[in-house]
Amino acid sequence: MRDNKHQARVPVVIISVLLILSTNLFAELKMDKDVSYGPHQRNVLDIYWNTDYKNAPIVFTIHGGGFKFGDKGYCNPDMRKLYMAKGCIVVSPNYRLIKQGTPVTKDDCALDTAMAVAHIQANAQKYGGDPTRIVSSGSSAGGYISAWIAYQKNWKWPASAKHRPEKLNIVGWFGDSPFLPPNLIKQVGPDDPPGFVMYGGKREHPATPARQGHYIQAALKKNKVWSKMVYVDFMGHVPAKRILFSPQSRDKETHEAYNQFLDMVCQGKGKPKGGDVIKVKKK
Repeated sequence: MRDNKHQARVPVVIISVLLILSTNLFAELKMDKDVSYGPHQRNVLDIYWNTDYKNAPIVFTIHGGGFKFGDKGYCNPDMRKLYMAKGCIVVSPNYRLIKQGTPVTKDDCALDTAMAVAHIQANAQKYGGDPTRIVSSGSSAGGYISAWIAYQKNWKWPASAKHRPEKLNIVGWFGDSPFLPPNLIKQVGPDDPPGFVMYGGKREHPATPARQGHYIQAALKKNKVWSKMVYVDFMGHVPAKRILFSPQSRDKETHEAYNQFLDMVCQGKGKPKGGDVIKVKKK
């Protein structure tokens, strides 16, 4: 009788395993291109997600280009792979650019992207996303915008905004050599999202000196908010694609620290050491 009972249980176990495997096998990587979030032709974004996601965190990757150039194609396969390996939905927005003869300002660029975040907050469930867990990340001008989204208070939504939340649900910020105005750093408060900031060294862009990273890190530390800074002395502007995202050239310590940061802000796993500076050495 024992043998018969044991044999009867085996098919049940096999079926259960097959059901689990089939769920993963039928999961599909999907992409929505040029999703409109506002009235301007540049108010569009791309969304990358997996069909088996449920209440997944969301990462915004915001392009740079001095507020005058660039587009959402900044979000390359290396970046998407890193974030999606953490079970994150990835969103890459365009925003209006500053062009001669137009009234567009840096703050308009930031406001456009804030509207994109508000749009995703309102529509997160369509993609299996959690509207309460959003990470803002960006490079150069995108670093300015990602910081603005993370630390700006009291949004004044334009009449054209489809969604006007009281706050943006940012749980973490990554800035790669961002422009950081003093009035934004002054807004950092005790309940603000943890920050992970990266700067190049001697050849860094004059508008994004590494001292900005030290200033915002000091503001975060003063308010007892977790922070980490990466300083890459031998590289210039926006080193993250090489030091962090590219598997061929990434720095092991930086990559490991950023993974721990994502685990903390996206999944609530652990609390790595913060408040320090990683100084990347040339290999």
